[in-house]
Amino acid sequence: MPAKRDNPFVPAWSEDQLDSRCPPEMEAPYFDDQLRAWVLSSHADILAAFRASSLWPAGPNEREAGEHPPDIDRLKMRWETIEALSPAQLRTWRERIVPEVDGLINSLPTGKPVELMDGYARPLCLSLAAMVTGISRGAAEGLREMARWVSASAAEPYDPAVRLGAKAANAELRGCFHSGPEPLRDSGFVALSQTLPCLLGNAWFALLQHPQEWSLLHQQPELTEQAIEELLRYAGLARILFRTVTEDLDLNGFSIRKGERIILRIVAANRDPERFSDPHRLDVTRRDGGHFTLGAGPHSCVAAGLIRMVATTLTHPLLQRFRSASLALPVRWQGGSGFRSPSGLWVSFNA
Repeated sequence: MPAKRDNPFVPAWSEDQLDSRCPPEMEAPYFDDQLRAWVLSSHADILAAFRASSLWPAGPNEREAGEHPPDIDRLKMRWETIEALSPAQLRTWRERIVPEVDGLINSLPTGKPVELMDGYARPLCLSLAAMVTGISRGAAEGLREMARWVSASAAEPYDPAVRLGAKAANAELRGCFHSGPEPLRDSGFVALSQTLPCLLGNAWFALLQHPQEWSLLHQQPELTEQAIEELLRYAGLARILFRTVTEDLDLNGFSIRKGERIILRIVAANRDPERFSDPHRLDVTRRDGGHFTLGAGPHSCVAAGLIRMVATTLTHPLLQRFRSASLALPVRWQGGSGFRSPSGLWVSFNA
């Protein structure tokens, strides 16, 4: 079970984060009396949970379970979103963003420190968020600060001040988007403009910590798409996910009753030695997939294709132009029990 917590109602698996010196510990399913939730750690248990249809997203607190919309409405919204994110549409967005990617890549200096997040990742993700949600780049700039509050609350949902700011920002953001499937409106704007750069920051930090992998991808850029899958496994963003069971569920031999909550330790499952060989090593040539960074089964992320496209489109040029890179300054981390990421990446590139 997790170590003693300063606040007993806040999950504290300190090893379930990218900058931890200790690998995540696999545990048998157990009920945490303080968190009032079942805790799942292993790949097999979390896969069984993701395959179950009787799960619904929940808040970090038991009282936030909320109402579950009818399955038919949920499935309709999911398929509308998938259709809006068709391969043809992804290609169109990629073609539109590539000139901006090329412009920023060519502006990155060599031989002196550059802040990679503000100088590259965040402006590109903001442009993409404007494209996908159908607003102007100027409007996106104006909504960025509100989106930052919402993303910060997802990163640390137990901070009352951030929760209050996010609540107000959410209410205002909802009135700014009026077309497209619901997941590609205000929540999509937050995910693309704020959360996606955090995911990229984690992936690039991992590559900076493993210069031999960066060098290999520089020499063999055709491996980039495969490497993105490994980076999603090794350096994925979400530490834990909360779900509510909507009907009695038998999960690998233990019973969870309707209305009970479960906590999915995504980082732990992505490093499970029963599923992945040498799981704590970053290996961009790895071929054993099955990570949970983008969910799985009926609970897979509907924007998985979009996320992979953006990650590849932004990472490939970095690896192609620069033969090596190193951290110029120590990383400061932001976030908390939901997810953590570098607040900035000061990097020195070698052309």
